[in-house]
Amino acid sequence: MPNQFVFKSHTLEAIDHEGKLWFTAATLASALEYADARSVTNIYNRNTDEFTSCMSLVIKMVTSGKINGLQHKAVRVFSLRGAHLIAMFASTPVAKEFRRWVLDLIEKESSIPQSSTVIAPHRECLPKMVYHHRSKYNPYRAYVTDNGKSVYVGCYPTVEEAVAAQRQYFNTGEVKRIQEISDSEKEMFIGNLQAILHNFRRIDEIWRAQLRPALEAMDSKLVYLLYDRFNDSMAVLPTIESRVGRYVPPKLPR
Repeated sequence: MPNQFVFKSHTLEAIDHEGKLWFTAATLASALEYADARSVTNIYNRNTDEFTSCMSLVIKMVTSGKINGLQHKAVRVFSLRGAHLIAMFASTPVAKEFRRWVLDLIEKESSIPQSSTVIAPHRECLPKMVYHHRSKYNPYRAYVTDNGKSVYVGCYPTVEEAVAAQRQYFNTGEVKRIQEISDSEKEMFIGNLQAILHNFRRIDEIWRAQLRPALEAMDSKLVYLLYDRFNDSMAVLPTIESRVGRYVPPKLPR
């Protein structure tokens, strides 16, 4: 069921889609006092790169026609933030006032945790206090606000698990703890590192005895590129080898 809002003398209907409020281009055109709904569509088309999927998307709506009756039609809609951005580009006299009105509406909606969202750096729409960070296995970092303080509750492979961790914190007060690394894991890690160091020394021997002379004979530019790489690596290798016996792997979220 549409939600109705009043801006100046205009009654605006907002569509409830996936728990969020959205306005059609026609509704925004009416509020901004454009004569044609295509004016809003044109603003969007000229500035598409400024909008994220949280600001504008196309949904299927049921429309009623005089000839064909009820039909499903693809309609572009704009979230509150999308509506605010449209108003930023609008040139009508009421645009400034409409922007203030939308901001007030955004603040009211943001007071409801379920509807609050943030935009991740790579433009993904995420739940409140769930952030994306560079990790292959656990890319979603979750936080909660407790007594005015931000509490870290762990990193997770999916958004759903991050949100579940937030809920678990409020239910139990528990946060995700970093898994302890067992002695066997440490030994395996050190063994693998020692094998890598050993193999790199053998590769360096092959480089000096066979590969480098062959590339020099061909006058290949690879000689200069690889020469620096091997020299730099071999310079730090003894230091790593001297410390690997007491090396402890970093404790990272799994």
